[in-house]
Amino acid sequence: MWRRAIGLIGGVMLLAEPAVGQDDQPTTWKGFCQIDQQGVKPCSISDRVSSDGQHHLQFSFGGKSVGFLGRSSGPWWSGELDGRPAMGYEPWRGHTIFSTRDLKTTFEWCDKQSSDGSC
Repeated sequence: MWRRAIGLIGGVMLLAEPAVGQDDQPTTWKGFCQIDQQGVKPCSISDRVSSDGQHHLQFSFGGKSVGFLGRSSGPWWSGELDGRPAMGYEPWRGHTIFSTRDLKTTFEWCDKQSSDGSC
């Protein structure tokens, strides 16, 4: 019986092993981005989540690239926007608005545009 239990535990550990390295490959998708109210543009979004729960978000649009490194707690985000301290709010899934804490830079991304062209 003990050998069977040890074998079962070993099997579960082998199956769980690939989950440890899952943060190596980012999840990517298409969306819409806007920086400093300069107009919404189609963008490419990637998100890699580290084992400690930190998100590495990268946004590419209109020849620009913006990065956010941080964590979420419910609808609130805290971290860095292009290396500067920032906060964010996610009013609904697939739409997040970030601002640096000094309020000099704002950034917004969404999965779908509204009928008026905004996020």
